[in-house]
Amino acid sequence: MIKTNDSPKSIPNNPRIILTGAGDRGMIYARQSLETPQRFQIVGIVEPVRERRDFAGELFQVPQSRRFSSVEEAAAVPKFADAVFNCTMDRLHAATSLPFLEKGYHMLLEKPIATNSVDSEQILRCARENRRIVMVCHVLRYAPFYQTIKQLILDKEIGDIIDIQMAERVSYFHESVSYVRGKYGDPEICGSGMLLSKCSHDLDIMAWLMNGIRPKQVFSTGSLFQFRPEHAPAGAKERCLPDCPHLEDCIYSCKRLYVDHPQRWANRVWNDCGLLGGTDAQKLASLADESNQYGRCVYHTGMKVVDHQSVLVQFENGSTGTLSMTAGAAAAERSIHIVGTLGEICGAFSGEQITVSRIAPQAKDGCTTRTIDVSALQKGDAHGNGDKRIIEDFLALLNGNPPSICCTSIEDSM
Repeated sequence: MIKTNDSPKSIPNNPRIILTGAGDRGMIYARQSLETPQRFQIVGIVEPVRERRDFAGELFQVPQSRRFSSVEEAAAVPKFADAVFNCTMDRLHAATSLPFLEKGYHMLLEKPIATNSVDSEQILRCARENRRIVMVCHVLRYAPFYQTIKQLILDKEIGDIIDIQMAERVSYFHESVSYVRGKYGDPEICGSGMLLSKCSHDLDIMAWLMNGIRPKQVFSTGSLFQFRPEHAPAGAKERCLPDCPHLEDCIYSCKRLYVDHPQRWANRVWNDCGLLGGTDAQKLASLADESNQYGRCVYHTGMKVVDHQSVLVQFENGSTGTLSMTAGAAAAERSIHIVGTLGEICGAFSGEQITVSRIAPQAKDGCTTRTIDVSALQKGDAHGNGDKRIIEDFLALLNGNPPSICCTSIEDSM
C-alpha cells in the first residue's frame, strides 16, 4: 500500500475488479464475488487461453467487450474498474502490473512480487508514482494459526525471539503436479526456483514475525535428490502410458494419481488440459499423448529445480531463523517452533493447535503450558481460511480502512 500522507482516495463499497489470470489462484479469489456479490464484482477478464477466458466470462457474467486476451488490450480501453487481481505467472508480474498501475488501478498482486529485483523495483516505483495500492498475496498471514502466533509475539508472551525454526513438507502428489511435471519445475517457464515459488509464504512469515528486524546474513543449500533418472524403478519408461511396467504400482503413476485415486491437485491437471468434465477414457487418452506433460515419468522430466532446500537467516539483532523445505513427503505440513527469552511457541499447521510454554521456576516442570485451538476458525481449509480473509482485507483497504496486522504492502515485501 502507499505509505505517504497523500494517500489514494478511498473507493465505495462493492468495488469493480478485473481478474487477470483465470488460473487456480485467480479463480479462488474471484469466486468469492459469487458468494458475496454485495462486497465486490468481477467486471473484466484478462486471460490468454480462450477456454479459460470464456469460462470465467460466463461464470461472472462479464460481457464480451470486457474479456481480453492481454493486459495491453485491457489497459488500452478507458478505465472501467477500481482494482485488479493480478494472478499471472511469477515472471510476468512486472509486464502485467505496470500498465494497470499507470492506468490508475489498485492491485492485489499474487506472491512473489517478481522473480528479480529489477522487476520488483519497477512495480514499487510505478505504484508510488501513481499513488496506487499494491497489496501482496501472502495469504498464509491471514490463517488464524499464524495470525494467533503473530499476536502472541506482539503481546510479548515469550519475550524477545531468539530463534525461529520452520519446516515445510510438500506432499508427493502436490510435488508431482506442480513442480516435477508442472510448469514450476523449469525456471525458464515459471521464472523462479522452488524456494521462491513455493516457500515465499514461509520466508515472509519468518520476516513478519520478526517485527521489522531486518535479515543481516542469509545462507542456503539444497539439491535435486529424488526426481532423477537413476532413481527410476528398473525398466521404467519415460512416460507412464501406455506401457510402463510400473503403471499400477508406482506411487507417482499418473493413472493412479489423476484418474484412479484423484487427489485434490488432480483438478489442476485437468484444468490445464481442458478436461475438468472429461471421462476417464478421455483423461487416459490425454495422458498417453506425448504432448501432455502430466503423463511423463517423474524421474524423466528433466526437472531443473531442487526438491529439498534449507535456509539459515541471521537477523540484525543476533536472532536466527531456519527454514527446511522437503518435497515428496507423505502428507503436506508446515510446522514452526519459536524460542524466546521467556518461553516457546510451537505447532503444526494441519493440527490447528498452538502450544505456548512459559518459563516458570515455581511450576512443577519449570514451565507452564497451554494449548490454543484454532480449528473452528481455519475450518480445515488448505490456507486456513486465509483466501477469504485476504480478500476482505484488500476490500477494506480500498474502502479507506487502516491495514490489519496481516496486511502485506509491497514495501514490506521488498
